[in-house]
Amino acid sequence: MTRIGTLAQDNQVIQYIQQNESQENLLEQQISTGQKSQNFSGIAPQAEQVVNLSGQESQIQSYMDTNNMVTTRMQTMSLALNSIETLATQFVGNLPAEAYNTQGETIQEQAQQVLNQIGGYLNIQDGSGYVFSGSKTTTPPFVLSGLPDPGNLTTSVGVPPPNGYYDGDDVVSKATIDNNVTLSYGVTADNPAIEQFVRVLNFLANSQPFDPSNATDTANVNKATQMLNQSVQQLQTLQGSVALQQGQLGSTLTTQQNALSIAKTNITNIEQVDPATAITQLDTLQTQLEASYQTVSLLGQLSLVNYLK
Repeated sequence: MTRIGTLAQDNQVIQYIQQNESQENLLEQQISTGQKSQNFSGIAPQAEQVVNLSGQESQIQSYMDTNNMVTTRMQTMSLALNSIETLATQFVGNLPAEAYNTQGETIQEQAQQVLNQIGGYLNIQDGSGYVFSGSKTTTPPFVLSGLPDPGNLTTSVGVPPPNGYYDGDDVVSKATIDNNVTLSYGVTADNPAIEQFVRVLNFLANSQPFDPSNATDTANVNKATQMLNQSVQQLQTLQGSVALQQGQLGSTLTTQQNALSIAKTNITNIEQVDPATAITQLDTLQTQLEASYQTVSLLGQLSLVNYLK
């Protein structure tokens, strides 16, 4: 029996069918996995772009992890400083009148209580250690027992025990928060604003009752009041500096979140398929394949005998 269709025509139809079957299998796989390909060869024209975007994504995420860690540390510092500034404001409101009060709780007792409270705030920790100790994050920065007794209003106590309270170091914390951007941040517990507050409290806590008729006592109380007012202003300025650092971190983190979102979206657009589009393409392809199968069936039935009929 002699076929009317040529061998070349048959081969061309079969090749077309094979190509469509291969495309059908690919579309079915894409629909089931959501991915355009299971390896880079399937997205060869854009594989290098995916690699670059993945590298950017990893780097951005690393910076974001650092920024989140520093942000948590700064938030902890900010809350502690706010509490210390509140204590200073409240305490200075009792001076100079309370210094001479002999009824109820004395100024010496009040000063000792506030010292204990400050110690708790300065020895606060976040997930990585003590936040006010500089680089000595495993060491509590405030040692109450290191303060001199009696104290005075002129000698700094922001030194290591036994002449002061500070047991940290003066290493400035730094973090690389973005490409070529290094942030120096944080506060140590020996900061002048904090040290002066502690010095005055230590002096008051270890002093004898003040006599308003004694010139020396009056001068010391007035000096302590003046120093505390200065500390309040300095603590407020310190809080402002910390807030600026937090603002820089927040701005950088927002930019990085946007960049990360763009990188992820671009990778998704390259690697993943749109299910609706893929299903439509598969339906069209299956219709074409069905027509091709019918054509092959018809060609198979053609012969010289059938043709002569």
